[in-house]
Amino acid sequence: MFKPRAARQSGPSGMLARALPGAAMFRGYRRAWLRADLLAGIGVCVVMIPSVIAYANLLGINPQHGLYAALVGMLVYPLFCSSRQVIVGPDIAITLLIAAAVAPLAGGDSRHAATLCAAVSLLSGALLLLGARARIDVVADFLSKPVLIGYMSGAALILVASQLNRLFGVPLEQNDFFPRLYELAGKLPQTHAPTLVIGVCLLALMALLQRFAPRIPGPLTVFVIALGGALAVNPADHGVAVVGIFPAGLPLPDFPGTALKDLQALLPAALGIALLTYTEGILLARAFAAKNGYEVDAKRELVALGLADVATGLFQGFSVSGSQARTGINDASGGKTQLVSFVAAGTLALFLLFLTPLIARVPQVALSAMLIRAGFGLVEFDAMKRIYRFYPRSGLMAVLTTLGVLVAGVVPGILIGVVASLIDMINRVSRPPDAVLQLVPGHGYHDVGDVWLAQTVPGLIAYRFYAPLTFSNIGYFIGRVRELIGASPGPVRWFLIDAQAITDIDVTAVDSLQQLDGELHERGIALKMARANRPLREVLERAGITREIGQESFFPSVHEGVEAFQRLGKN
Repeated sequence: MFKPRAARQSGPSGMLARALPGAAMFRGYRRAWLRADLLAGIGVCVVMIPSVIAYANLLGINPQHGLYAALVGMLVYPLFCSSRQVIVGPDIAITLLIAAAVAPLAGGDSRHAATLCAAVSLLSGALLLLGARARIDVVADFLSKPVLIGYMSGAALILVASQLNRLFGVPLEQNDFFPRLYELAGKLPQTHAPTLVIGVCLLALMALLQRFAPRIPGPLTVFVIALGGALAVNPADHGVAVVGIFPAGLPLPDFPGTALKDLQALLPAALGIALLTYTEGILLARAFAAKNGYEVDAKRELVALGLADVATGLFQGFSVSGSQARTGINDASGGKTQLVSFVAAGTLALFLLFLTPLIARVPQVALSAMLIRAGFGLVEFDAMKRIYRFYPRSGLMAVLTTLGVLVAGVVPGILIGVVASLIDMINRVSRPPDAVLQLVPGHGYHDVGDVWLAQTVPGLIAYRFYAPLTFSNIGYFIGRVRELIGASPGPVRWFLIDAQAITDIDVTAVDSLQQLDGELHERGIALKMARANRPLREVLERAGITREIGQESFFPSVHEGVEAFQRLGKN
């Protein structure tokens, strides 16, 4: 018998589902999934450890903070999410944003940098939760694909530049991209040869693995080789910088005490991190949900990501997001549920408790090589060229965003890209394409690509405008109507608007359209419409335009409008 929703959600299980909605995914868990989930979880953890240590290295903080962020994120996100495959943790794009915000304030102090990173995580998590509460997740849509590609390429180049000091074994004081390259060029004679040799060899190994054995994870292989070599020969004895000893054990809650002026300075970066976290997270969740035949809830993903960020900030970590690499490993390993996250977290906890001394002697240049390889993998010049080939303005936006990131910094560069996107959107709406329709024998009247093809038939112009009529483009629309009539080789008796693409009209456009009708009427030209949709017809009727031009001036198709004009000419 059907039970009302309230009844179905009552009892302990219903309370658990409301408090921890992600737990509902474990109802009906099948024993057959257990082996795959266990293996996937262990695999995710093994691949994750070197990368999150490298990200902590990028931020200038001790390695344990990257491990804490991964551990806490994987324990919190699954309890509230709707995705079965997404694995959260430190992400290279998010880490670059954090580094850009934290480095100027930290002054090289790793403890202060860790506190600032935790504060950014709390801020970004709070913004994500506020966004879920206010249902403003659509704001992330302003990060269009050209902006994301441009940002990622610029940030990736900054990532590569940030590791050049460790690759060459020389101190660099400049943090900005072009000044840093210039400084490195002047200090090349100071290069520490053993460090550079190790780094170049590891980079070459990763390139060869990607080229000839793509199924073998290059970063993990490099980490294992570096670890094995370090255990055999201590790199520090040869002047090579190493990771060093860091405390074992699990993270404890520690609220980051941050000055108000630092919080104010971090807020713009936290906003950018929140937007990018949601954008990357929901795209990743939707992609794997579509692949595995289920749906995800965007609001739940927003809440889950926000709570994960808040939790990592409270447990000495930094902002996390959906990881495409780890999620891909999970899916490829046959992981079915978020049990994978819990298994990976459990494996990582064991590592934190018992195995951290193993990596103390790993060369820092090995981590830098992994980051440099990851950075070059994120540079998407081919994607920019492809976008430019089909959408030149969008391609230029991607390039502009990349240059903005390189010159002004990561967060200002994103803002430059967003503003450029908005300007381009406004330009598209205010100056949309249009056409004078021509007869294509056997197919009716169509846009054949030349707006200046005089008249559709002698005495009639059938005109298509590819956008809603609003205050931003009605002036352009009326100007085009006047231009076309003025350029006509013969007198125009009818001006027929193909309104199929005019999905909306605002009050400013309605008033201007009435004025245009009066102007055309004085010149002996009748205004007609074809294919006007119902919402448009209703607005025109309420505004009185239908009454002014007459019901008989509306036609179901351009073809019928032209036929009516031709019949009128024969009478």
